[in-house]
Amino acid sequence: MTDRPTTEALPTALPQNLPQRSPSTIGPEISTPVLRRCTALATRARVDLLSASRHTAVDELERLLASLESWDPAALADPDPTMTVLAAAALQDLAGRLPSPARSALGARIETVLDLLHTLMDRARHSAMA
Repeated sequence: MTDRPTTEALPTALPQNLPQRSPSTIGPEISTPVLRRCTALATRARVDLLSASRHTAVDELERLLASLESWDPAALADPDPTMTVLAAAALQDLAGRLPSPARSALGARIETVLDLLHTLMDRARHSAMA
């Protein structure tokens, strides 16, 4: 058994009690677990969509994506580059496999969050070149 938290134990939105660098800054203590949860939920949602049963991961992912949509890339301080890339990859994989009925709302949310993640990846690439 590992000491890692399960995906259910990770925050689904911005925690209010974690310290932040400034009122408008989202630090890695917030972004890393949220990006980790996004990656896990996108992977589970892909499996959920292949089955005719309940889509709990899809519902959770939609709520998390709604929270991520409100993030301003300029407000993110030092997001974990590995988690950023993993979350983007999981969301791209899910978007490519969405059945037609699920593409509308979920697909639009995924695209918005992918834009955010790509902005963060571009910013990290430019920092690495400097």
